[in-house]
Amino acid sequence: MLKIVLWSLAGIAAVSPLLWFLFQRLLASRAEKNGVAMYATVTGFEPVKAFGRESEIVKIKLWLQESGQTGRELSLKTRVPPGQKIQTGMMLPIVFDPKTPDRVYPAGAEAMKRMKKM
Repeated sequence: MLKIVLWSLAGIAAVSPLLWFLFQRLLASRAEKNGVAMYATVTGFEPVKAFGRESEIVKIKLWLQESGQTGRELSLKTRVPPGQKIQTGMMLPIVFDPKTPDRVYPAGAEAMKRMKKM
């Protein structure tokens, strides 16, 4: 009985990161299709360390100024290819779900098409 419980816990521990990744992917795709696409200004960024080493993932701090509202600061973690440079003051396209505006994702091609129409 104890073996079954331990193997079950080990299986859950092994599968949970995959399920979390798929859940985050689902939220990002929903925001891409139905969310609000805008430009945000980069106010700062810092590399994220994984296992003590710097990775391609960067935490980007953004300032979002929505029309008719006061501005707010957001943060976003995303993978940045090695040749791409990020500088303070750049405008990055982002997308967020109006129901949960704290969840911000980088805008993809579909959201960029909607942004041009606005």
